[in-house]
Amino acid sequence: MKEQTQAIETFIAKGDIKKADVLVARLLRAEISERERSDLLGFRARIRLLSARPDDAIADLTTIRETSPAMTNSGSLLELLADCYAARYELSSVGFSDRNDAEQALVIYEQIIEQFREYENLGWVYSQLGRVLLATNQIEQAVECFRQALFCPSHIRALTAYCYERLGFIAFYEQRNSQQSLTFLNKAVHTYPSSEDQAWLVQVHILRSRVLRDSEPDAALHAAETALSIASSSSSENKLTLSEALFTVAEFLLKRDGREKDVVNHLQRFLQVSKRPLGVDVTWSRVHEMLGDAHFKLGQYPSAIDAYRTALDLNPYHPWEISVYYRIARSHYQQGSFDEAVAAIDQLLSAAQAEDQEVQDYRVFDVLGNALFALERYDTALQAYETALEKAPPNTDLSKIEKYCEFARELNQPL
Repeated sequence: MKEQTQAIETFIAKGDIKKADVLVARLLRAEISERERSDLLGFRARIRLLSARPDDAIADLTTIRETSPAMTNSGSLLELLADCYAARYELSSVGFSDRNDAEQALVIYEQIIEQFREYENLGWVYSQLGRVLLATNQIEQAVECFRQALFCPSHIRALTAYCYERLGFIAFYEQRNSQQSLTFLNKAVHTYPSSEDQAWLVQVHILRSRVLRDSEPDAALHAAETALSIASSSSSENKLTLSEALFTVAEFLLKRDGREKDVVNHLQRFLQVSKRPLGVDVTWSRVHEMLGDAHFKLGQYPSAIDAYRTALDLNPYHPWEISVYYRIARSHYQQGSFDEAVAAIDQLLSAAQAEDQEVQDYRVFDVLGNALFALERYDTALQAYETALEKAPPNTDLSKIEKYCEFARELNQPL
């Protein structure tokens, strides 16, 4: 039995979860003692937790508690049970998480800290306690736990990096301290073991890029491209991580003139590696909105229109719906589809009226006036130009609008 349990440990350490699961299942069918069965159920609980099946893992641990109650008071099984409750809380769908799972995890982690002060994996316990506290918005307590974890023993080789990443996350999103966040995130990168799966660093570099976005745009782009490089490597097979890196790089490149083709390539690759949503999806909507902007800058107006329309289809409650309709109208106008441009502006105005909003952007009425002028509908073009002039902010160069407003006024005069 000892050789088999060592083999199970080896499989788990190597990430061969399926092989470990098969071996445990085979051994559980054999003639074994009650203690050996409990040991195997403990292994299976670990495997099920690693497979994102905390419910099944908790069921195994409950069985151990019923058949071998003395075992469940060990630090390792208590840690495993707390990890299961924490995972079930984190994996729950938004709005369906059970606060009791978080409370159970907190109680058990604190029990381990109190009863097993020399526990060999105490650093992990503190870090997990910090994660649950963070998830339940107990920020100051979470910070203390992550800091404490840095000074406690653990057999998790990447624990130091994990703690620095969480401290960087908190410094940026909760404490609004970008400089401190960057210091922590850089430490996370530098302390992460080269022997571990490098895909974990993708999220760290993406977060670094967000921290650097406003202060150092070049460094932010470099961080995002580093994330993409890691995510694209053969050793990384996480499509979700790859898609997030592609999205982030595309966002940065869209702000740079001359990189529109790269934006299109990255976003098309995003669509290839991501599963198409069945309904509303804000991220996919944003991807198509960015595709529309890139196609527009490249002069590919039909593709821009298709992308913008898809963006609205994927997010009927788009917060910038009016802006997207404006960009659709502008694309139609640029390709000479003046009737379609007017129709898009009409949709824009209807959407604004439905939301009880007043359109303040003078450029909307400028495009409308231009399209109507091209259709020789000078009376309504004149109204659109006059509205544009009324809504334009001070110090705006209005010479073109004023000129065409005068043209429309002259052409609208009866013969």
